[in-house]
Amino acid sequence: MADPTPLNRNQIARFVGNDPDAIRAIERLFQVAGQLTPADIAQLTQLILDNTYALGAADNKAEVALSVATSVERLADLIANGPLSDAHNSVQTDYVDFKVAAPHANSIGRLAWNATDQTLDLGMEYDVVQQIGMETFARVANFTGVTIPNGTVVGFTGAIPDSALSVAPYLANGATPTLYVVGVMTHDLPDTGDKGYCTVWGFVREVDTSGFALGDILYASPTVAGALTNVKPTAPDNVIPIAAVLQVSATDGVIFVRPTIEQQKYYGEFTKTNSETPLLINTAYPLLFTNTQTANGVYIGTTTSEIYVDQAGLYNIVCSVQITSTNSSQKSVWVWARLNGTTDFPNSARIASITLNNGYLVVSLSEVASLQVGDFIEIMYASDSTAVSIATVAATAFAPAAPAVILAVTQTEQ
Repeated sequence: MADPTPLNRNQIARFVGNDPDAIRAIERLFQVAGQLTPADIAQLTQLILDNTYALGAADNKAEVALSVATSVERLADLIANGPLSDAHNSVQTDYVDFKVAAPHANSIGRLAWNATDQTLDLGMEYDVVQQIGMETFARVANFTGVTIPNGTVVGFTGAIPDSALSVAPYLANGATPTLYVVGVMTHDLPDTGDKGYCTVWGFVREVDTSGFALGDILYASPTVAGALTNVKPTAPDNVIPIAAVLQVSATDGVIFVRPTIEQQKYYGEFTKTNSETPLLINTAYPLLFTNTQTANGVYIGTTTSEIYVDQAGLYNIVCSVQITSTNSSQKSVWVWARLNGTTDFPNSARIASITLNNGYLVVSLSEVASLQVGDFIEIMYASDSTAVSIATVAATAFAPAAPAVILAVTQTEQ
């Protein structure tokens, strides 16, 4: 390449102004330019482009010159030390500066400084803009048959292998475990099988918060799938704090998502409301239950003496058995717990003796047991007399009915 005719300092100053750094940079450019091969020129062009990205859109000639100056210095290193690796079309640099007040439009793949949130904005599909470090998204897909709107609480329903979670609006009515909650949709997700974004931590904007107050804690709704409520649910519904209200508006509401997902604990209370007399003395009989008072994950089996658990865990078992006698001689009754139809709980028996004719006595037991999925328990009894009954007493004008047996099975630990 022929040596270019250099400009003098006054000529350079008319182009870049009276900036000594810029003037020296241009002088250096002319010194190096005569040594460039076509490959060097291509490398220089890329270096200038890289530095232009770092500066943003240059707003004066001095910035252009400084960009060129930086490129020339890097080119000098190139000539002295050999080319940089471009095996992955990458650029090596010590740091990248973003203009903190540069106007910009969000676009997929674009990074720009967000002066309001004091972090970088990353443009993504569906017009989603992620504030880097302030939001965390899960990659999700919709196969429900309808669009899942922005601001919808969603739960896990399946998976696309190595790709995304399949989600649907979550209903916190106790039917689906709390652990299936994922987060809140941060955009409308069409039912196309395409993938989108669910916020698991951070801001969700442009949601309707007009029914709430600033600072309200919002829970997954137990009555409307995907909705939020500021009324704390109670068991058997799932109690899942999802977000807090940061801005109240029908169209521009803002919530901060931070799901607090605790593993549910399961329970059941059951009663026997009919009376029973042993056919034989000193013979074990299981008590048959007739009613479920309340339950979630604990239930009466097909054989009504068997109480099953759906989830493994540590359970507290509390039972009261009401007995009566038909004469005044002493009679004893044994009550104990049995696991899976064959194994008696060690040291679980309680014994009560009754001499009252037509009087009542309550035998109580309390046990703690580690149960597995599908395990069942039974409450057994035996008596040394057939003149005794497990008795239900009907309601009176002043008191409710007294069931023959009341059993509560409550999970205390996972």
